[in-house]
Amino acid sequence: MENVLFSNLKKLYDSELYSCVISVASLLTTVYQNDRLVATPEQEYQVLLFRGDAYYHERKFRLAATHLHSALTMRKTLMRRKNPSFDWIENTYDQFTELEIKYRLAICYRKLNDSNLAISTLQSIPSKSRLPKINMLLAKLQHHHSRNALEAIASYKDVLRDCPMALEAISSLLEVGVDGIEVNSLVVNVSSAPKNVEWLSLWIKGHAQIYVHKHLDASKTFQSINDNTKLHQNDHILTLIGKALYYNGNHAQAQQYLETAHMISPYSTEHIMPLAVVYARNNNLAELEKLASQQSNINEFSSENWFVMAESLLANGKYEQASYFTHKAIAFDPTNVEAYLLRGKIFLQLKRYKEAIHCYRTVQSLANYRFEMYKGLAGCYIGLKRLKDAQTMCALAARYFRTCPRGYVLLASILLYSSNTVTKRQAKTFINRALEIDQFYFPAVSAMAQILQSEGETQEAIKLLKKQAASYPSCKLFTMLGDILSSEKDLDGALEYYTIALSMEPTNHRALEGVNALGQASETTTKQDECSLATTSQDEEWPIDYDEPSIEAVEFSSTAAANPDGESESDPIWSDVDA
Repeated sequence: MENVLFSNLKKLYDSELYSCVISVASLLTTVYQNDRLVATPEQEYQVLLFRGDAYYHERKFRLAATHLHSALTMRKTLMRRKNPSFDWIENTYDQFTELEIKYRLAICYRKLNDSNLAISTLQSIPSKSRLPKINMLLAKLQHHHSRNALEAIASYKDVLRDCPMALEAISSLLEVGVDGIEVNSLVVNVSSAPKNVEWLSLWIKGHAQIYVHKHLDASKTFQSINDNTKLHQNDHILTLIGKALYYNGNHAQAQQYLETAHMISPYSTEHIMPLAVVYARNNNLAELEKLASQQSNINEFSSENWFVMAESLLANGKYEQASYFTHKAIAFDPTNVEAYLLRGKIFLQLKRYKEAIHCYRTVQSLANYRFEMYKGLAGCYIGLKRLKDAQTMCALAARYFRTCPRGYVLLASILLYSSNTVTKRQAKTFINRALEIDQFYFPAVSAMAQILQSEGETQEAIKLLKKQAASYPSCKLFTMLGDILSSEKDLDGALEYYTIALSMEPTNHRALEGVNALGQASETTTKQDECSLATTSQDEEWPIDYDEPSIEAVEFSSTAAANPDGESESDPIWSDVDA
């Protein structure tokens, strides 16, 4: 059976059925692990290569990197044996030579944003053995990621020695700061350089002028290529003219050239960004919208790619861009639950509550087992001051996630700030339930500490937090201890915990505020009020497990807010949580 599987795996790989290769290779790997006698080391090595390369072609770079790295490790062992079948593998498959494996491994690391590992992988290849594509990839990584100009220059020059028409390497050398005359001589003097290419020197000159800020001169140089050579109306040259004019501030002229380039090659991405900018600068919003619409129909990324990009943008506070990328992710895969959740979160933070509700309701129809959906809907209803609906969502979360403390903490969080004393006491009950499930669940611990302090049991709150700190220390935890001790006038103790918090996270805003408050005696009372647990700022999360807009933003003390529908609290929605 094993030999049949292996022969079929080879046939699948030769037929480029990579998704099928992955599944069959997985089966064979398990067989080989369970019985080491059914396969030779060379067969195991080939399975690793087939599987790793299949993941690479399927753009599953983390899995590809894992298997390709394992293959390299196994290759070292096989090399010592000098088995002829090993040589046959590399002679049959060019992509399974050591150079190719390391090159693809470096690409995987680059895709995974681990540039240092990609550089070290490529540098492990001896300089004399590096192919032009290896030198080019290494140069790009050194240029744009490690910022090592000298090494990047050396790698770019290595590319040009073998491939003098590598225009990207030429422009990159000029961008790094190499003189245009030197680059021109480097290209022209190479034995394999094409002769009588009348436009190449002008092309180098134009790029050199761009990088020394002579943008108008550069546009004229590129224009001479367009007018006097056989490259007339080439979209790349037109784009260079348009870019140079755009850099010079001649937006109206730049638009003409960039539009022409777009007309010639509508799917090229080279001119899209400057064209969008000049449309905006020229107040040509209709064309800008048309251009954006065209780009949204070009499917070049997977839904997962767009989602990761959106998550990264949101982390950097770029809400609108992140929202756009989530839109792209959903356009690629309408069942992408994570994209809907992220999109809902973005709308919620932008206070676009109705749009957020739509996203979360979609998740409810696709995956009602996701806790984030209940949490998000609760946040939306709080923002709309529909507190009964928010309480309903929190109660449902607590009911459906009874073996998890999150649901109880979410429900308690909305009850905790109610003006009704009975409701507040019920919040403490749910926090206790959460702690019964997990006594070290941080949101429950922090919420209980807040409740204890509000009830005057400050020492119990401190004891609870210290117990948590002994097992799971964190910056937020020590900041909380500092806040409580500050409110109790124990300035030395507060300073000690603030200092510990800052040693763990030097930029922690809350801890810095606490230290500043301790250092300003005249404003002690004011600062303590600002830092107290009872009035957390909107962007702080530690009192409860709530990363949407803070529920304190709702005026719970207002009768209208507490009962927007005019209903009494005689029969609260959470009364049957355990039903």
